[in-house]
Amino acid sequence: MSSVDDLSGKKRAILIAAEKCFASQSYEGVSIRDIAHEAGVPIALIGYYFGAKNELYHAIFEYHSSYISERLAALRQARQHSDPATALSNIVNVYILPTLKLKDDEEGNYFSRMVMRGVIDQHEASERISKEFYDPMAREFMAALQEALPHASPESIHWSYQFALGALLHHVLDTRTERLSAGLCPAHQGDLAAPYLVNFIIAGIRSATSGNLA
Repeated sequence: MSSVDDLSGKKRAILIAAEKCFASQSYEGVSIRDIAHEAGVPIALIGYYFGAKNELYHAIFEYHSSYISERLAALRQARQHSDPATALSNIVNVYILPTLKLKDDEEGNYFSRMVMRGVIDQHEASERISKEFYDPMAREFMAALQEALPHASPESIHWSYQFALGALLHHVLDTRTERLSAGLCPAHQGDLAAPYLVNFIIAGIRSATSGNLA
């Protein structure tokens, strides 16, 4: 049975505590003791429910697997049913907006920051997560871009994905925007940032795939 099949009480408290810890510091910097303290449970209980730290890390993504599956399904839907005139916009929207919506939810914010931190840290546990949960989404996004922009070279599609992810990653992790904008751009309100980020990424993809490189 999956460790998240019957998630309630102390199991849920442990997962939420782990998300908080992994979101705030590197995977290597988080100890089982830290998570137990955050959850208010004995250290041994974490091992009993989830096993080693890497298995607990994986269990968090199992817990959120429906969100990941929904994003992948939305990408496939946009790829198959978008009008050519709006295909690129639809693809970028369904790729970006769920993450911004998640960021605005307190628990979701821990998870989204944890995901992005894993991308930056590139540790062994996050490599497993990338291959299992996120590589299929990356390939679907790039395939959708290639179909929406048939003139684009495969190389430009790959780099477009890479840089789009970079912009999203930075926005999710950055906490300076409210300070730098003197309060005009609150970091916690993704709905305000969404049209700017989406338009920025769309314009970047169009430019990167145009073939007119400096």
